[in-house]
Amino acid sequence: MNTEKEPHTNPDDAAPQERAAGAEEEKAASEAKPEEAKTEAEGTDAASASAEEKKDGPSAEPAPKKKKKPSFFRSEKFKHGSTATVFTAGFIAVVILLNVIVGILGERFPSMNLDMTKSGSNSLSADALKIVQGVKTPVDITICASKQDCQSSMVTGGGDYAEVSRLFEEAAERNAKITLSYEDLDKNPTFAQQYKSDNLTAGDVIVHTGKRYRVLTSTDLFTSQTDSNTYATTYYSNVDASLASALNYVTSEVVPVAAFDTGHSEKMDPAGYKKILSGASFETKDFNLLTDQIPDGTRLLVLGCPASDYTDAELEKIEKYLTDASKAYDRTVLVSYSAGEGNLSKLDAYLAEWGLSAEGDRAIVESDGSKYVSNGLNFFAEVQSTPDLGGGSASYQYLLTPSACPVSIKSEGLSGKTTYALVKSSETAALMKTGENAPSSDKAAQTVVALSQSSVKNGDTTYHANMILSGSAMLFSSQITETSAFSNGAYLTTLSKYATGTSQTATDVVTTQRQLYAPDITISENGIRWLGFGVFTILFPLAVAVAGIVVYRRRRTL
Repeated sequence: MNTEKEPHTNPDDAAPQERAAGAEEEKAASEAKPEEAKTEAEGTDAASASAEEKKDGPSAEPAPKKKKKPSFFRSEKFKHGSTATVFTAGFIAVVILLNVIVGILGERFPSMNLDMTKSGSNSLSADALKIVQGVKTPVDITICASKQDCQSSMVTGGGDYAEVSRLFEEAAERNAKITLSYEDLDKNPTFAQQYKSDNLTAGDVIVHTGKRYRVLTSTDLFTSQTDSNTYATTYYSNVDASLASALNYVTSEVVPVAAFDTGHSEKMDPAGYKKILSGASFETKDFNLLTDQIPDGTRLLVLGCPASDYTDAELEKIEKYLTDASKAYDRTVLVSYSAGEGNLSKLDAYLAEWGLSAEGDRAIVESDGSKYVSNGLNFFAEVQSTPDLGGGSASYQYLLTPSACPVSIKSEGLSGKTTYALVKSSETAALMKTGENAPSSDKAAQTVVALSQSSVKNGDTTYHANMILSGSAMLFSSQITETSAFSNGAYLTTLSKYATGTSQTATDVVTTQRQLYAPDITISENGIRWLGFGVFTILFPLAVAVAGIVVYRRRRTL
């Protein structure tokens, strides 16, 4: 029987192995202790720091943040490198290109340009623009000069032809029916042969339609006035009004004739009134009543303050003109007198048949200083509401009637004629006899302009025959009618169209002048001194010095 026995282990044999294992455990334990101590120390420090934060609040010195990289546009490379040069050159190129584009568009479309002038001379007025936009038939406008000469104001006719070019080009842009061209007469002399009777010269403007044409000369476009005291000459532009009146004339269906008698040494200056009539689409003609027949188509016959009396034959022509039943339109004779003028026995007798008379040996003098200019002989008159001429009497607040004699009206026994007072002085006016130094003490409203009206029948239609008597010839003066402060131009336009039955045939054009080269800024002598010494001597150098200091300090910090 076999008996198994456990193996015998010698204590001496196991000792080396146990000693080796123990040595390894002791080494591991010795290495772990520093780590545990470090961990405990870190925990202790963290706890201590947390306690300190709870006790003393947030730390005064937070951990530094990571520095951000500057943007490209703030970098030194952009500020001082080649990129800055390229960017600057590109910006300048864009500005130049934009300027070129705007210039081209401004030349192609003149209405885009801003008018910064004080007188508004670089753009069409509201009245002219209304007429331009109302053109329905083709209109050809030709300026007798090269475009380059116009734009540089080198036209020999004088005046600011750059303004002519601007306004006429704007008209062509506003309405496709209007075309504008330039003809240099030196390079194309045959062009003037088409208008032989007009004797075209450089600077003339032809406005042409299939119906008729009008030639505008440099004197139509520009005028000048010289001060009698200072001898200073002021130049004016009529370009806007001339364009509007020419368009009115060449496009109108009906063109009434206004005939001016020149055979009696007339003292009335007709230039201003003729401009008004042209603007209202009238054709004006001069003739001699003694030797000529009244022009065909005449609707307005003007006897402008005659200095000599009329013959029986002349008065017979006038009577036949007014009573001719074969003429299917209204017709008017307008007679103007003035204080100190008149005493024409035959003409006065004929006017009396119409219930009108002028007291040429008396003058109307206004006593209210708020109702006259300079002196009582240059007074503002009041437009009456009956008959209604159109536009309303309130529209003519400053109607200046200088050197006026009173007009008397007879209302009875006129055989079918009706009389009206069209214009009166205020009730504070008095009369002064010629040769006397002071007016009478009696004050009353005096009639300045009067109308006598009869009827002429043509078939089934009745037309008016009018006699208008004005006690003021200077009412028609160009110096007054072309001054926008006075309402003479507007009133005479309305009166003329009413008198000829043409109130609805065309748009009214009131001729007003625009001062050429008007200063946009006015400054006193003291202002000039302050500007010269204060601004240019002190402020400007000081501003340059301050700017230099600022730039220097900024560059030091770069």
